[in-house]
Amino acid sequence: MTQVVKAVEAGLQGAAEARPVVVRLKIRTSSHLLTQDHAALHTAFSLAAQGTRAEGAKLEVIPVSGEAWCPHCRAETLVNAADNVCGTCGGPIVWAQAGPEVMVHEVVVEE
Repeated sequence: MTQVVKAVEAGLQGAAEARPVVVRLKIRTSSHLLTQDHAALHTAFSLAAQGTRAEGAKLEVIPVSGEAWCPHCRAETLVNAADNVCGTCGGPIVWAQAGPEVMVHEVVVEE
């Protein structure tokens, strides 16, 4: 979450009076972060934001479906949870790594 706070602060450069009130993160469903309790993510963000302009901002998490491929039935599939089985045949899947695991989607500020 420290990297998230740094990204938020970098995005606020040049807007001296802006204070973030909501930080929205897109997190791929394959991410280990979504296996954590959401309260733990919020706590980690709050701790990382202490003493920064992001202190007091609310964290919102948007899960993003991920693409995977099944080597057994050769099906490509869109996965909406952090499971490791093919929805077609039940075999193990291989996650396609397209783009970042975590991305700051939006920062709502008040001035």
